[in-house]
Amino acid sequence: METIGTAVYRKHLSGTEIKLIYRLFLEKNGIRSIERITGHHRDTVSNLLKGTIKNEKTEEYLVKQIGLTADECEKLWALLEIKRNSSRKSPQKRIDE
Repeated sequence: METIGTAVYRKHLSGTEIKLIYRLFLEKNGIRSIERITGHHRDTVSNLLKGTIKNEKTEEYLVKQIGLTADECEKLWALLEIKRNSSRKSPQKRIDE
C-alpha cells in the first residue's frame, strides 16, 4: 500500500479529506475549527496531525498523492513542531493568594 509508513496509514479518510485537514491546519485553524469545517471528530483530526512525522515517505505521499507543495510541507513540519513543543510544556502551577 502507498500509505504504509505515513501518517495516513489505516486512517479511514479520503485523500480529499486529508488534504482539507492539512490545508486548514496550515491556515492556522485550530483542531475544533477543523472539526466544525470537516465534520470529523476532533480526535480524528488530532490523531492525524499528531501522527504526522517528518520522513521521506510521508513527504512524498503528501506531495504526490495529496497535492501539497514542498513549501506547504515545510510549513506543516514547522507548525507541527511548534504544536508539539507547546503541548509538552508543563502547565504553570496556580498560586493561591
